[in-house]
Amino acid sequence: MTLVAALAAGTLSAAADPTPAPAQAAPLPSTFQWSSTGALVAPQQTAPGRTLVSVKDPSVVKEDGKYYVYATTADTNGGWSLTYFGGFTDWSQAGQAPQYHLSQTPIGGGYRAAPQVFYFEPDNQWYLLYQTGLPSFSTLSSPGAPQSASAPKNFMSNHGIADAGSSYILDYWVACDTVNCYLYFNNDKQKFYRAVTTVDEFPNGFGDVELFMEAPNQSLFEATNVYKVGDTNQYLLIVEGIGSNGVRYFRSWTSNRLGAKFGEWTPLADTQSNPFAGSANVTFPGGSWTNDISHGEMVRVDGNQTMQINPCSMQYLYQGRNPNIGGDYSQLPYRLGLLTNTNPTPDCGSGGGGGDDSGQLRGTASGRCLDVPNQSTTNGTQVQIYDCWTGANQQWTHTAAGELSVYSGTSRKCLDASGGSTANGTAAIIWSCHGGANQKWNRNSNGTFTNAASGLCLDVAGASTANGAKVQLWSCHGGTNQQWTLT
Repeated sequence: MTLVAALAAGTLSAAADPTPAPAQAAPLPSTFQWSSTGALVAPQQTAPGRTLVSVKDPSVVKEDGKYYVYATTADTNGGWSLTYFGGFTDWSQAGQAPQYHLSQTPIGGGYRAAPQVFYFEPDNQWYLLYQTGLPSFSTLSSPGAPQSASAPKNFMSNHGIADAGSSYILDYWVACDTVNCYLYFNNDKQKFYRAVTTVDEFPNGFGDVELFMEAPNQSLFEATNVYKVGDTNQYLLIVEGIGSNGVRYFRSWTSNRLGAKFGEWTPLADTQSNPFAGSANVTFPGGSWTNDISHGEMVRVDGNQTMQINPCSMQYLYQGRNPNIGGDYSQLPYRLGLLTNTNPTPDCGSGGGGGDDSGQLRGTASGRCLDVPNQSTTNGTQVQIYDCWTGANQQWTHTAAGELSVYSGTSRKCLDASGGSTANGTAAIIWSCHGGANQKWNRNSNGTFTNAASGLCLDVAGASTANGAKVQLWSCHGGTNQQWTLT
């Protein structure tokens, strides 16, 4: 489909964009592969006076090792409002986290939707952005204190040129560089706009609305996200589109300037057949539950206004739904799932990207290395210890997300507690990465690795030191057959 880029006339009156530094080596793949969890979060029936049908449009921050999520809920009367859940350390706990409905705060009831939560470092203040018909915001004392939300204020009293010919405007998104903050939004006519203010003036001063991009059809639809890619000078733009058969997916572009006009953004993975994320490149190890990969947010490096992500450990919290249930949009049963990228670039194997650590995993008792037998890439292969060598089947990366991954690209696998079991003797196997707790490993100061789902240690069976000894999960006891060095 042809994308028509249209830029509005006029000059922005806010500060000029920072002088761009030369672009560094691209940290993002040219094509993406993702593994999805099942539906992790459903609406809890705890909203006063409302029966909920969906939870959607999530925004997530990770602070001090805990996740905090704000999202939209829809009810049987077609009403929209905001909810919060958080304080969990693993996504397997997300569905059980109590949901607190923000209609109980000064934010109030009525139309509130599509939140974005972030920390504005210059003012030492947490912000919650959402739509009320205008771009509204509340402040928070911390991301885990929804009850601290202030009464709504508006970033702007109107949408400038965007108001003409628009039936509605939605999906506001803020991203800042060192000088300017940009507010993105779109209307119902496949037109996407951007307003700007300076970092010094934020949250005031938004104006000079310009037409950022447009499309002749729903190949550009809604849900603009813009991120800073690691500590590089690259930015990632993703936008939701609707493709054939009404299926939702994400397209992507990159630029070395946040303030670049749309014509200066380079297409990355921007078609339904080669999307940033969509049914063409998402696998479901636990069974497919949605055709749509729709409105959501990346898990960011921190919660601040730069929207920085780790390109070597990308996860995307999204909304999906049972494709067999139709009807009015407000009544569609959206649920939340988590994508984990499974093909980071080869550079990520060097330990870069914000917290990853790579090398051989050497057993203290045996001096031998954690090994995938015969360099297999088959799901379900149980790992062993074997004489150390330089093969890729012994090169492990402990990612910032807590995975122990082996291989790269489309062959990338994660160390997995077989079947999600929490019993002693569970085989440690390789499996396609999906972000589940049975694939997360805590690295401890005593040299052990404990599984996030079970708390069991990575263990050489029978305390064997022989080549080919199988590796399993077992109750932690501190023995040298449970101690490992990543070098």
